[in-house]
Amino acid sequence: MNIFKKLTILSLIFFTTQCGYVDKEITKSQEKEKSILEQYLGKKSSSLKERLGEPTNIIFNSPYKIYVYKKSQLIITCERRFYINPKKDIVEKFDSQNCINK
Repeated sequence: MNIFKKLTILSLIFFTTQCGYVDKEITKSQEKEKSILEQYLGKKSSSLKERLGEPTNIIFNSPYKIYVYKKSQLIITCERRFYINPKKDIVEKFDSQNCINK
């Protein structure tokens, strides 16, 4: 029974440290994604189309026109949304979900 307790404690410590590592990697990837997408803020939607191509979907949701870009990475679908002011044709904000940058 003593060996079982030691193995249980050791495995709990191992899994806890691994979760911390995964959390750091996810945070680093999200920061990199944010820095990449911030380049498009304040720019015309045409520059967005030049770099990322045509959007997968365009949503007309007042007061924005939303360009949706979807891309599958393994079994995870990355979705990026760019909110464009239709009067000025300028990217004002963005949203990114499940996108991994290495």
